[in-house]
Amino acid sequence: MHLTVTRDDYFEGAMKILATEGHHALKMSTLCKMLGVTTGSFYNYFGSWAEFTPQLLTNWEKEQTLRIEEVSNEQDDPLSRIVTMKELSTTLPHESEAAIRAWSNGDPLVAEFQRRVDDERVAALRAVVKTLVPDDAKAELLSLMGVSLLIGAQSLRNPVDRDELHRLFDEFERTVRSYSQVPEDARRSESRSRRR
Repeated sequence: MHLTVTRDDYFEGAMKILATEGHHALKMSTLCKMLGVTTGSFYNYFGSWAEFTPQLLTNWEKEQTLRIEEVSNEQDDPLSRIVTMKELSTTLPHESEAAIRAWSNGDPLVAEFQRRVDDERVAALRAVVKTLVPDDAKAELLSLMGVSLLIGAQSLRNPVDRDELHRLFDEFERTVRSYSQVPEDARRSESRSRRR
């Protein structure tokens, strides 16, 4: 039986290699072997390894950063938006992301993507936090704090303890809420609806 491998299969396979073996193990031969295909299949989709890398990183940026922002923005209520962002951030491919960050230390192209993803995540979180915390300086600081928690957990733990990360994000959410201008009764109502 002939198995059809898609571009997304290559991206998913690459992320698995990054998560389990690190960026030094991410090579065309390793990826093709994992997927059970020849290098001809790879060249059909990507042309070369130099063309594959930016497409992999673009896919990562789109799926793991811009998608989270888009889904979070579907919520009208600012408290719901921050809860959604928190929940989605807990499910990121943390081990792959830690490998990408390590990779970025020695590869300017990867470093450019990493900087952009970090900036996009801070901006997305800032947009949510500012709907709750009107003080611009405080909102900026809280946004940096939230993304720093994510980066720190990814760097400190391998594999990332998702339960621990969730508790960290819960504490971050409490901190944001403590600066929030949303009336207390609305906060209690939101808390009750989350428990149901």
